[in-house]
Amino acid sequence: MQVLGPYYSDESGEKMIRKIPIIRPDISASDIIRGFKSLCAGSSSEEFIAVLSGFTRAKFICTVNSGLAAFYILLKALQEKSFTKEVVLPAYTAGSLITAVRKAGLKPVLCDISLKDFNMDKDVLSGALSGDTLAVVAVHMFGIPVRDIAGFRAMIPEGTWFLEDCAQAMGSKVSGLPVGCFSDAGFFSFNRGKNLSVFSGGCICTNNEDIAAGVRSAVRGLRKAGPLSGSLLLFKTAALVLATNPMVYGLGYPFISRFKDIAPAMDLSARPLSDFQAGLGSVLLEGCREDFSARHKNGAFIIEGLRGNDGVILPDISGRIYAVFNRLPLLFRDARLLERKQRELWDAGIESSRMYDMPLHHMFELGYKKEDFPNADYLAGHLLTLPVYPLLKKQYLEKMIEVIRK
Repeated sequence: MQVLGPYYSDESGEKMIRKIPIIRPDISASDIIRGFKSLCAGSSSEEFIAVLSGFTRAKFICTVNSGLAAFYILLKALQEKSFTKEVVLPAYTAGSLITAVRKAGLKPVLCDISLKDFNMDKDVLSGALSGDTLAVVAVHMFGIPVRDIAGFRAMIPEGTWFLEDCAQAMGSKVSGLPVGCFSDAGFFSFNRGKNLSVFSGGCICTNNEDIAAGVRSAVRGLRKAGPLSGSLLLFKTAALVLATNPMVYGLGYPFISRFKDIAPAMDLSARPLSDFQAGLGSVLLEGCREDFSARHKNGAFIIEGLRGNDGVILPDISGRIYAVFNRLPLLFRDARLLERKQRELWDAGIESSRMYDMPLHHMFELGYKKEDFPNADYLAGHLLTLPVYPLLKKQYLEKMIEVIRK
């Protein structure tokens, strides 16, 4: 195939425009209209919180304007209850988590990851714990729940909080229970590209009364955005839906790509979730189980199609784990082959992503040596992620398998 900017040619030589984006929210025009009507009815936030509470099995839910703000507020609430300062994170995850930890006046401490499920490695966690550890954050990367989360919980010493970062994993389960309910508190993201997306937003969920009281205190006084902000978010959501249409995405890629987030946020602001987003979230939660099932099945289909390919390392997902993939992660043993396959996928009309191209101790000066977390280094250098969202047709799943296997 010959690459022609955003175009590619099929076997017959016909010029094609369609490009399958790495993320695409499953939001229709009718969903946006229903979300707007819910906003006008004036009960959006309460309804969204009630539905989220049932879905996450959490008695207390607090919605805010981003998953990062949710993490920051949660840390501030915990900080009020302890003199300890260290927050343990996996060495490979979103760099914005470091921003939230530092903004809360706390110290990030890293733990290497496992090359089995690409999450924090329980076998080396003890080396990251100290008498100054405030919290350990189990991040469910790519929508794959942390292996043996009960074992993680058992390792946390008394007086240290255990948190779950479920930003990429809404809908995922362990032994039939949703992620977020295995810890003292969890937080979710509703940002662009997440399993449930209302353009931006997030929430804290907990069954711990002390944490809930601390969160209430931390969010008291947050200024709610005005009606103009809600209208702007409605417009941005509609623009995102339009921009990720494969035909529009292919034609407008040189312009659309300018709006991609390629660096971690260096600051954050916390506000309540807008009424429009809460209304849209309530609407989307009605059909979320079908969407989550599609993400799980699409990821499992690709994994099965690539099984036995010695050139790639697939995530090892146990029978107790139900992964609602945000994206499907693959590790290429040969980094040069990874770059070639990414180009070939693009030539075939499918966008893939390197995700974060370096581990946290390479992004930030944290007092570690470059070689301190070898598994995180390896993951960053050999990772490619594939789209698995519900709107993908089977022919594109098969095309991804074909391109990678050949």
